[in-house]
Amino acid sequence: MGFSSADRPQLVQLGAPSRAAAARPPKRGQGRRANARKVESITLCSATLGEDGRHEPPLGPLYIAAALEAVGVAVDFRDFQLHEDAHSFSGDVLARFLAGHREIVAVSCFVDMLPAVVAATRTLHRARPETLFLLGGPGPTSCAERILQEYPWITAVVRGEGEETVAEWIQLLRGERTGAVAGMVYRKGAELIEGPSRARNHDLDELPLPAYHLVDWSRYSNARIITTRGCSYRCSFCDVTALWGNRSVYRGLAATVAEIELLRDRYGKPSIGIVDDTFVLNRDRVRAFCRLLLERRTDIRWGCFGRINLMTPDLMELMAEAGCCAIFYGIDSGSQQVLDRTVKRLNAKQIMPVLRASARYFDCIEASFIWGYPFERLDDFRRTFDVAAEAATLAPVVNVQLHMLSPLPLSPIYKEFPRALREPEIEDRHWLLLPPIFFDERATELRKLVRAAPDIYPGFYSFTTPALRAKRRLLERSMRALNRTVGSALFDERRARLLKEEAVAVEQELLAEPRHPADQIGVGLAVSYFRRLRLHALFEAGAKPFVGQRGARHVRERTEAASSNL
Repeated sequence: MGFSSADRPQLVQLGAPSRAAAARPPKRGQGRRANARKVESITLCSATLGEDGRHEPPLGPLYIAAALEAVGVAVDFRDFQLHEDAHSFSGDVLARFLAGHREIVAVSCFVDMLPAVVAATRTLHRARPETLFLLGGPGPTSCAERILQEYPWITAVVRGEGEETVAEWIQLLRGERTGAVAGMVYRKGAELIEGPSRARNHDLDELPLPAYHLVDWSRYSNARIITTRGCSYRCSFCDVTALWGNRSVYRGLAATVAEIELLRDRYGKPSIGIVDDTFVLNRDRVRAFCRLLLERRTDIRWGCFGRINLMTPDLMELMAEAGCCAIFYGIDSGSQQVLDRTVKRLNAKQIMPVLRASARYFDCIEASFIWGYPFERLDDFRRTFDVAAEAATLAPVVNVQLHMLSPLPLSPIYKEFPRALREPEIEDRHWLLLPPIFFDERATELRKLVRAAPDIYPGFYSFTTPALRAKRRLLERSMRALNRTVGSALFDERRARLLKEEAVAVEQELLAEPRHPADQIGVGLAVSYFRRLRLHALFEAGAKPFVGQRGARHVRERTEAASSNL
């Protein structure tokens, strides 16, 4: 139940203290505060689910674990994605996963898991009211104040980078420091204290390496690293700039490669996911990185997030030579009008030449498109569909994704159209990026949370968009083409080969037939689906960790069901 405006605790905004004042210990003779805690251990949970069936180590929480250990806190680390029954439709499973927790529970999550995290902490609070709950990660950081106003059992929320913030909060709890904690909103009696914004960390190499020793590496498909934090682009549907500021901070290349070699040699992970928001922002740096990998003969396979307007054939060739085998492109629209309206800084004419060139160098390419903008006309949608259909002819190397726009709390587009939110309808289910909690029977409690505070959870909604029914008809036609193509493999001997072996000639026959763009997208999704089934064993063994299937939710669910029967 939410607070009324009269019941909500008062928010006190504190100015930024100097570093010396913030870290100042209690005066001589005062000792620690009477209510100081010992804080010897913390349960730290990553509540992020794996994508595409992959289990990857949760990098952000492991950085936080290292920061906690540096101030003498023993970390009881738990990774929810590894739990057999993990899902995002209820808080009950997560609450059971956290049974036996310490007196302080810190949970990191993205937007998709935030309702489940809130519900789980409520359940845990009822059982042990003295527990302190700290939330962090991209999910809660964007609406930190509102979370504390709405949910009285949550103690604090970190905003932005958390390494220094959590360390200072622990010192505050211990009575080892005074003053406000920057980068955090937290409770102090009946008040909510909003600490000042924390300055970005400009020396990432000074951070302790993630606490890799806390995880069982045999349970992960590949390793992950960051080489950069932040993004200098300002796409209006994205909240990265709002979270990080319009500046990228880079790690040193020597330290980055040394970490890669550590992951390869000590932890046995020769496949690395580089999870920078846009790895190729600085092309000269990417070239230097690739040359260093080659000079040191690292012999790794890696994937990254690219950007259409920054890729060139010579850069792709060097990246591939240095081991890059997978790349993700957030293309977002095929309409120049929409690209300009969302400040994408991309020319639509660049899309297909870059995808074709990428297909010559990389094994796995994700081409992600978004539809459902509040200003997207049917003509804009058709242009996106046409480009997506052309990209689908490059399947299975290129896998097309078509997602309905999820409004993010700090994104400029949500701030511009806050009254355009609408609950998705069942016909939209296959195209949602976030879990379809409005339709899943397990999500009864989460639906109540989301409907009671849509400003905290706008990502579970969509925008009112022009010509919605006409757009749905085209998408439904793609789904019918997907189903027909997959079903034909049961009766057509040539197509049945695609289930068991690589049959390029058969793939090309399927993709080359002239057809409507909607049908082309469906056939391309089917060809990518066949590939995922063929490579399932290698994927499970970690030999093909970047083979993904992030198209329509319908495709992902179909893949999961088929894989369970292999």
